[in-house]
Amino acid sequence: MSSELMNALKMVANERSIGLDELIEAIEQAVTTAACKRLERENLEARFDQDRGEFDLFELLEVSSEPDDESTHISIEDAAKIEDGAKEGAIVRRHVEMEDLGRIAAQSVRQMIHKKGRELESHRMFMSYKARIGEMVTGRMVGKSHDSYIVEFEGVEGVLPPQEQLYMDRLERGRHVKLIITNVTEEKREPTITVSRNHLDLPRKLLELEAPEIGEGLVQIVAIARDPMGRTKMAVKSKKHGLDPVGTCVGVRGARIQPVVKELSGEKIDVFAWSDNPEELIASALTPAKNVRVILAESEKRAFAIVPDDQLSPAIGKKGINIRLATKLTGWELDVMSQHEYEQSRLNREPDKNQSQKRNEEQNGEIETPPGDGAA
Repeated sequence: MSSELMNALKMVANERSIGLDELIEAIEQAVTTAACKRLERENLEARFDQDRGEFDLFELLEVSSEPDDESTHISIEDAAKIEDGAKEGAIVRRHVEMEDLGRIAAQSVRQMIHKKGRELESHRMFMSYKARIGEMVTGRMVGKSHDSYIVEFEGVEGVLPPQEQLYMDRLERGRHVKLIITNVTEEKREPTITVSRNHLDLPRKLLELEAPEIGEGLVQIVAIARDPMGRTKMAVKSKKHGLDPVGTCVGVRGARIQPVVKELSGEKIDVFAWSDNPEELIASALTPAKNVRVILAESEKRAFAIVPDDQLSPAIGKKGINIRLATKLTGWELDVMSQHEYEQSRLNREPDKNQSQKRNEEQNGEIETPPGDGAA
């Protein structure tokens, strides 16, 4: 090994952003392993002399007053010739000549540089994609492993596990889809990138592509709620006087919202105007139900939504999905009941009141007591 090796190692360390000492230590370990294998010894150690640019091989020997195995022990007298003051039980290093040590070292250097380069590139990729968690990317379906889809984007592969897929997704090989990067884990060869199709921000980012007013700050998506079974609710508001936020997001005849729905495999998306008035917000959040009347129990942050009898089913939604999303979006605990159920609950609470008197009070707005029994 010539002194030029030191310059070569410095150059490699700089090019690949590897610490020189770290690179040398890794190469020393590799040369040690190769030498032990070649000489069938376990007590060997390779050291790199940076001044000479060469490797030296040493055997590690335990100092003993009565050495019984010269391959692993050394007498106190002989140890003193190597290291002044060596005492019994200490470990001394004695130089060992090895004919092809230079060739082994050169081979180990090449392998270690290659290995360190791969590890560095893998770590760089890990750090790069870790910083991009939450970003939307376009991926191409390249295969399937068990219940997970394998997607390719930007020259790397990501995993779309079952829990991150849409209920209605049927993704064929070669199809391009939008995804959110949700997690990155560092592995030996390359990082594992997890992507999602049911992430809360995916509809938001897709709509931003269709409605430039969102990116310009003229329209704001204030709140969003999503269910993996295929429904999303968005509350939007305008930052510009006279600009209709819902119309801006939906587009003429749904021209802007339809590409988002298509990308999400037919997911239903309700877009409505945000209101700082909780009653108005809750009534809007229960769309597609119409003519919703809301009574607030503010101390409990609970709301009672009274709907016409024929609007109870759309207000609750299939398997309760509509009321569940409205609860998430508004932050209010919601109880929905039909007008008939509401009237029955009031009758149960006030059995002694004359019915005609109660109707008059209702018409005059004198009764606004949240229902008790009978809430659904």
